[in-house]
Amino acid sequence: MTSKASGRELFQRIGKTHRWVALSALLGIVTIGSGIGLFAMAIYLLTRSAVLGTAASLSLTILGVRFFALTRVVGRYCERYLGHLGTFRVLSHLRVWLFEHLIESDSIILADQRRGDLVAGLVDDVDTMQDRLLRVSSPPFVAFGTLAIAVVALLAIDVRGAVILTLFFLVGALAVPPLLWSQTRQRSGQLIRLRAKRLTEATELFDGLETLKIWGRTDQLSESIAYLDTQESELTHKLAQTRSLLDIAVVGITGLCVLTIVAALRTTDASTPNIWWITATPLIALASFEALGPLLTLPDIRSQTDAAAGRILLMATSATLTNPQIAIEQSSLDYPAANPEIEIFNLSFSYGNQAPVFRNASLTIPFGATVAIAAPSGAGKSTLLQLLVGLLPHHEGTISIGGAQTAELLKLPRPCVATVMQDDHVFDTTVRDNLLVGDGDASDQQLLDACAIAGFQPFLDTRPGGLDAPIGPNGELLSGGERQRLMIARAVLSNSPILILDEATEHLEPGLRSSVIDEIISSRKNRTTVILAHDIDAMTRADIVYDIIDGAFVRRQP
Repeated sequence: MTSKASGRELFQRIGKTHRWVALSALLGIVTIGSGIGLFAMAIYLLTRSAVLGTAASLSLTILGVRFFALTRVVGRYCERYLGHLGTFRVLSHLRVWLFEHLIESDSIILADQRRGDLVAGLVDDVDTMQDRLLRVSSPPFVAFGTLAIAVVALLAIDVRGAVILTLFFLVGALAVPPLLWSQTRQRSGQLIRLRAKRLTEATELFDGLETLKIWGRTDQLSESIAYLDTQESELTHKLAQTRSLLDIAVVGITGLCVLTIVAALRTTDASTPNIWWITATPLIALASFEALGPLLTLPDIRSQTDAAAGRILLMATSATLTNPQIAIEQSSLDYPAANPEIEIFNLSFSYGNQAPVFRNASLTIPFGATVAIAAPSGAGKSTLLQLLVGLLPHHEGTISIGGAQTAELLKLPRPCVATVMQDDHVFDTTVRDNLLVGDGDASDQQLLDACAIAGFQPFLDTRPGGLDAPIGPNGELLSGGERQRLMIARAVLSNSPILILDEATEHLEPGLRSSVIDEIISSRKNRTTVILAHDIDAMTRADIVYDIIDGAFVRRQP
């Protein structure tokens, strides 16, 4: 996806931005317009007072000065307050929108991204979008609204001043920027991508800090970040040089405009009725150029926000771009059939251009059966699980559970299928909170019963806090076996009609492994349990055993 108009497209998708842009632009015009009025009234007051020797007869003019001064202060405050309030509201909608779409995103696309890209990179991209409203969307309206006010005021005083201001302002707004924008846009896009890459690299390296220490490669951390910092510094310096040229251009155009107006007014007849206002003409022009500065820096900010928006859209729309069947607004199911069977018919699946994992595979698992599916590592067990729960798209063949497509089941208020995956996530909180993911309404006794089935009870008995014991980031305070048993207890607690275990007892001792499998199967009578493993203990306890051979399901004979 190109980033040429990504920022506009992103804001159109999340909506609720036009009113904030309009309000911010209106307040900006009022603020700068008040500045123009303040300059004009002040210089008129000074010149008239100097000639008359007193300001006693100019009370209305003094009132005008006070009015415009107060309006400018209040307008600036309201512009900043409401503009930033609008920005925060829009970013809030953006974060919610992004999270909702990431939930439904295609797991294949997400799997291709480094974790830093998904976390640090996207967070930085969302933060970058805060400049879009105030520094990209509003400035054009403020600039040309200000120009309109200034031109109307000058037309009432002297047409020549209005014409000169219009010409110089349009040159500054439309002619000068293209001379510098090409480099600015390119470098700004490079800068946002470089920052995202640095955050990604830092996240990856810090996650692997212990491994780097063990292998004596901590220098890789500092060298990598230092290299990216150097690149960012060089790019930032080049951008600063370009921005300096823009600042010089604004000052130069403003000065030339004022000097040209002064030169044009030198020939004005002193008897002209508007002679007192003519002295204010250069200052009106000077005040109006306040709106030109943000307009000239707009392409720089726009290119950064477009680059960030392009990354956000790529991640957020992966579901609808690659797997239309996942993008279901609302499931029509309240729940699948009372006794849901698993039906797989002519399933073919592959990761991109890689060799097919499944080729015209078909399988029926009756409700209430305990089925084991055996295969060596890399043969497709984990892929099958993700297909069954709808995390991976399939375009050839059908997968249904209780007559419903797997994508529809993701919309149910309670899961029809509970799983224990090899890389299941546990949260940096307590044992209780992690278990309640399986059933948020479970009582303490139900939590303890699930832990007993999973063989996790000894941990609760010995760890201070019991159910309220912390487990650390991703279960770092647990051993591998304890972490696995916690995930099993969470899945058992859900009491779902179908339970799928993917090497769920892999990290357990042989004796405990057999005990846990026995407890799981005993607790799930009249419900479906699918065991994906190459463990012989699991095979002997299954009603039916299948092998995955050459991408097909082959039933093992008793």
